[in-house]
Amino acid sequence: MPVFSYEAVAEDGKKIKGIIDAESARVAAHRLKLKRLIPLRVTEETFHDTRTPAVSAGSRFWHRVSLSDLMVLTRQLAILLKAGLSVTGSLTAMVSQLKNPYLKGVLTNIRERLSEGSSLHEALAGYPHIFSRLYVESIAAGEESGRLSEVLQGLSEYISRQITLRNRLLSALAYPVVMGVVALGVFFILMTYVLPSVSEIFKAIHQPLPATTRLLLGVGKWMEAYGMIIPVVLVLGIAALYRFRRTARGRKALDRLWLKVPSVGTWVRKGQIARFSRTLSTILASGIPLMKALRLTKGVVTNQVLQTSLDGVIRQIGEGQPLGWALGQLSWIPPVVAQMVAVGEESGELEDMLMKVAEMYEEETEAALKTVLSVTEPLMILFMGGIVGWIVISVLLPIFNMNQFIG
Repeated sequence: MPVFSYEAVAEDGKKIKGIIDAESARVAAHRLKLKRLIPLRVTEETFHDTRTPAVSAGSRFWHRVSLSDLMVLTRQLAILLKAGLSVTGSLTAMVSQLKNPYLKGVLTNIRERLSEGSSLHEALAGYPHIFSRLYVESIAAGEESGRLSEVLQGLSEYISRQITLRNRLLSALAYPVVMGVVALGVFFILMTYVLPSVSEIFKAIHQPLPATTRLLLGVGKWMEAYGMIIPVVLVLGIAALYRFRRTARGRKALDRLWLKVPSVGTWVRKGQIARFSRTLSTILASGIPLMKALRLTKGVVTNQVLQTSLDGVIRQIGEGQPLGWALGQLSWIPPVVAQMVAVGEESGELEDMLMKVAEMYEEETEAALKTVLSVTEPLMILFMGGIVGWIVISVLLPIFNMNQFIG
């Protein structure tokens, strides 16, 4: 059944936008009138083509599905399937409750593809910008094993954990970022508003100024002449770095640099171990074989240098080596992790052991981040205090000298 986006006016005069499925645009308009809505626009949308923007009137950027949306969707689908509903029936129930028009249209189209004979994972694969390859492969394994609701529950917990870690990271970085912005703001105000007023007094003194004051005035004049260029240079520099980061060579070079930075490198390694372990545990619990699970898990390791090293692990597993031994050959995998994985393999509880590794290293990642920030925050305060102190001393020194000269 076709899907239509609409814009209508309610009885109170408020404009409403949404999605409705109907046999034709005329039927869609009729259904809107039955809801006491006056249709202004009814347009058929195509959500099945992955190249099609989210909504025809906008770009995909404005209609992304957040991790929170995906987590809620996955959890609700798991609950409805566990309650005994079919996949099609579950999607129908969910579509009626969704408020995100794009996601509502996507699920409506997925439901139609299921009614045409497609499997759930085949329908989801048409939306790689929403459902990752890991997500689709896990659903495929769940369908094949008959444990779809359990797989969906595991995926929802995995996504929920991702959201929690991301929020912790953002909250931890908030203070240093605010401090940096405040420092730049104070420096800019002092140099553009305070210094010009004081410099007029210095010109009337007619006596040699201290070196710190002359340096400050020189910086002030330079900022007055070229101050507007600084934001442009910063924007261009960030854009150039972003483009360099998007190339294979640039990404690998920057990832290698991060690993060499003291404290930061430790934090990155521990974070990647936690991410790798949790993802591999989730995929293996879905019933996916180890080799395939490793290939999927490799994609969630975001550091290019560490990701490339996993090729050797996959090759060694293919040659018959145990996973614990193969991981032990990597320099960034601590011996304790390799030993825990080896114990999990021997006991037949690899998924549980990987989850314990993930939980342990998530705690260590958070501790490592706090260590990095505990060093960064005092340095930023010292830097900010140093800049303000330099400006204050440079301004007050000539005044003290003038008082001595008068005295």
